[in-house]
Amino acid sequence: MKDMNKCVLFIVVVLLSSMSMACVTRENVAPAAPAESESAITTATIQEHPDHTIPVVEIILFHGTHRCTSCTNVGKWTGEVVHTYYEDAVENGTITFQEINAETNQRMAAEYGVRYVSLYINHEIYPDAFAYSEDHDRFVEAMRKKIDEELLNGS
Repeated sequence: MKDMNKCVLFIVVVLLSSMSMACVTRENVAPAAPAESESAITTATIQEHPDHTIPVVEIILFHGTHRCTSCTNVGKWTGEVVHTYYEDAVENGTITFQEINAETNQRMAAEYGVRYVSLYINHEIYPDAFAYSEDHDRFVEAMRKKIDEELLNGS
């Protein structure tokens, strides 16, 4: 049964990844500034906290100019988790979170090898973000668990 669950989760992640590719397609439109209702969170950076050389948990959401519901949810809910449960870690630079438009910041997208909407935690893709992008409570639970693991590992 456990292998079956892993298989189903893998298929869901692959399907969501395929569907999310539409969010990062390039169109002949001028880059749009984030709407006021959109999350444009960039939390504490290393430069703001010189006593830290590297954040322990670095979270980056790559998205396109035109964002689908799943992509919007992942950004909004990640910001919520980070600022609700880890505010002190954000303030001291231990945790950082950025949302990056892969269409307008192609250098950074290329550095990560981004091909579709994706969330990276410490330079590794985190597929569970989109597996739970329609279920707030499961998303929050999974994201907190992942951040706690990364904090414990001292990545």
